[in-house]
This record gives sequence, structure tokens and C-alpha cells, in this order.
Amino acid sequence: MKTIIKAAVFLALSTWAFAASAQNDGKGLVDRRVTLDSKTPTSEQADAQAPAAAPRAQAVPRAQAPQAATAPAPRPQLPSSDGTMKVSAHLDADTITIGDQTVLHIRLDGIGGKRVQMPSPEELLQPGIEALESENDTLRDANGKPTGIEQKVTVTSFDAGVQTIGGIVVKIADGGRLVMLSPSDTLQLTVLYAADADTVKCEMKADVDYISEPLTFWEVARWVVLALVAALIVAVLIWIVKRRKEHKPIIALPGAKPTPADKKALSELEALRRKELWQKGRIKKYYTDITDIVRRFLRNMYGILAAEMTTRQTLKAFHGIADWSEDSEALLRKLLQKADMVKFAKMQPESYEHDEAMQCAVDFVRKVAETHRINNPENEGGK
Repeated sequence: MKTIIKAAVFLALSTWAFAASAQNDGKGLVDRRVTLDSKTPTSEQADAQAPAAAPRAQAVPRAQAPQAATAPAPRPQLPSSDGTMKVSAHLDADTITIGDQTVLHIRLDGIGGKRVQMPSPEELLQPGIEALESENDTLRDANGKPTGIEQKVTVTSFDAGVQTIGGIVVKIADGGRLVMLSPSDTLQLTVLYAADADTVKCEMKADVDYISEPLTFWEVARWVVLALVAALIVAVLIWIVKRRKEHKPIIALPGAKPTPADKKALSELEALRRKELWQKGRIKKYYTDITDIVRRFLRNMYGILAAEMTTRQTLKAFHGIADWSEDSEALLRKLLQKADMVKFAKMQPESYEHDEAMQCAVDFVRKVAETHRINNPENEGGK
């Protein structure tokens, strides 16, 4: 009986507690709803009241803010063709890694007998692009007549990203007017970072106890001999470099004294004169042989590898020698530029200009040799 009474009392208390809790929860919901309805307007009410309120200025995002029009007007694009003449350009590779090189080809077709000036490496220099060297090739038809010029420029870049190549302007003297052409296509060079080398981390574990043993005489002697051989090799290399800087033979063999560089060059020029190449119509061969003799003279006299250099590079290298003079540089510049115009621009000099070119080469060799003998009185025989 007591158990039944306790169960009934427990059931009654539980029912009362549940009812009271439900009543309190319902009251709380109503209170919260009233608070929202009476104090804070809902989103629908705010939208309904928005037209009556004063309009607010909207902030313009920084990315969309108007910018001052201070950029200069773009440079007008030059035409890529004029009559039968047309210029084009392309790259051997449009994607390289930093420091790698590629070749820029600039081609001009339909030149006929006009004089042409291709862009120099200095004109192609711009931020992100470096022009190292260039060479020109004459294009001919089946009959051997010149139809165009192709310039090959070695370029590189040390700035990663997409670099635009500009400054390609070809100048043509067409009668009494100057025509300037530029390729219509925009050339872009993609420069990539070099891939990082994979590294492997190794952990050394001292699983074995190493036993140190005293060094023997032969082990010590071996390292001493290797050190002496290495020192001897370094000394020989230093001696060779010094001999080359002094323009002396590495091994002086006994025998007849070598012919001085200036006498050898003058002898070759006289032999070329007797061939009468320009009188036979071989004008390009004539100027090529003259410049080759002068370039060999610079190599034999001062170690300047002029045969592998352009005219601009040769003049720069000659300007740095001890026997340089303003008069000799003027003679060298006049000769090389005249030869370039004949070989690449197909210029036809007058008859007196051929003899003038020969005399210019002879005067240059003699003047340089004379200056060298004055600066080196102990070596009167020259090199």
C-alpha cells in the first residue's frame, strides 16, 4: 500500500512540474515575439521604410574607383608592309628559363636594290629583354638576285614572367623617301624560373662502432703527392694565361723568327690587290677579304677575336687596347662600315671607293704598328 501511495505522489509531482515548465516556455516565446514586434523592425518593415529615408551615399570599391587619365597616348603602330616590301618576325622558342637564350628572326622581303638598315641590338634592348648579338643573311631567288634580308638576334632575359619584345623598326631608303616598317604581330617571350633540384635527406645512424687506426706512411705520402701535382697544374695554368696575355707563344720553338703581324697583313693586302677582284665584278668577295685580313691582324697583334665579332663589338674591343688612337679607330670604322654596306645592304660603290677601301686598310695596319713600336721601343720588330 505504501508503495502505491509513493508512486501516486511521484506521478502527481512529475505531471505538475511538466505543466509548469511548458507554461513558462510558452510565455517566453510570446515575450520574445512581442519584443521584436514592438522595438526592432523586421527586414520587411525596414524595406518598406527605406524610400521615405534620405538616400545614403554608397562607397565605391577601391578597385572600381575612377582613375586619373594621366597615361600618355600609345605610340602609333608602324605599318608592316609598303608596296612589295614586308617585314615579319618570330622567335625560335617563345618559352625559356631564366638566363637561357633564343633567337629572334627579323625578315624583310621585297627589298630589290634599296638600302636597308636593320635594328641594332642596342635598339632592341628594353626592360626584361637583352639582345646579345646579331647577324644578317641575304636572301636570294633562284637567279641569285637579292630578295630580302633576314636578321638573327640572340636574346635572353633574367626576369621571370611574360616579356614583350619591341623596338623592331626596319628603315629602307626607297628613292627620295625613308620607309619605316615594323612587324604587325606582338612577340612575347615567357621566362620561367629554373626548377628546384630535388634533395634527399639522409640520416646517419651510428649502428656500428668505428675503430680508428693510425695512418701509415704510404697513406700520408699519397696525399702529399696529390697536393704537389695539384699545385703544379695550377702553376702551369697561371703561366699559360700569363703568356697569352703577353701575346707570346706557349712553347717557344727554335727556328726562324715569325713574321710580324703588320708585315704579314700588308703582304696579304698587296696579294689581294693583285687579284683585281673588284675589276672582275667580285665586289662582295673583295670587301670580305679586306675585312678578313684586318680582323686577322687584330687577332695576331692583340688577341682580339674580331672574326667572331660584329663591327660594333670589334670597334669596342679595339678601343680598349694600349695602342689605340683616334685616327686609327676612324680608319677601322670607315672600312668596316663600308664593307657592311656592300655585304649586307648591296651597296655598289664607285670605282675610286674600292681603291680607297684598300688604302684605308693599309693605313690602318701601318698606323697601329707604328703606334705599337713607339709604345714598345724594346720590341722594334713588332709582333
